Amino acid sequence: MTEHNCAWITTIRPEDATGGLEAIYRRVKLDEDVANILRSQSLDPRALDLHVQLYLHLMFGKSSLSRREREMIAVVVSRANGCRYCVAHHTAALRAVSSEDEDEPSTAREHAMVGYARTLTWSPGSIGEADLLPLRKAGLDDEAILHVAQIVAYFNFVNRLAQGLGVELEADHERFVRSRT
Repeated sequence: MTEHNCAWITTIRPEDATGGLEAIYRRVKLDEDVANILRSQSLDPRALDLHVQLYLHLMFGKSSLSRREREMIAVVVSRANGCRYCVAHHTAALRAVSSEDEDEPSTAREHAMVGYARTLTWSPGSIGEADLLPLRKAGLDDEAILHVAQIVAYFNFVNRLAQGLGVELEADHERFVRSRT
């Protein structure tokens, strides 16, 4: 059976999933539920599977960026885009992985990443090589800069999906965050 209650389009509930979608849901579900951002893509299991792989790689894979830095970038981009869904999920994740009381940058490195993330989100056409200088001055090498750009690009993509499909925030969205931190 399909439903419309988590997005503006038809989605397939976990208990109704078959084949490849069922396998993906088994990998990502928590307490018999699947995050709405993932369910919103249930009509295209191949793309959903690639999405999940990319998310796990960028947010949990090997990188010189800390989990706090990754989540901070996610929050900054999502706030800049006005994506309520991703702001809620990733603010909770940031607080779960951070010893800091707030989600604002506290180091020169974090300030450089946040500035770059905002510029790349708000005016991507204006980015030039000079925009990398603050990142380099803050100690990021080219691989770290690549990771920052990838996370910024990923969250611009996911923000557009969430906003463009009307993905609803789960009543207990923090439960999904706790499972992934």
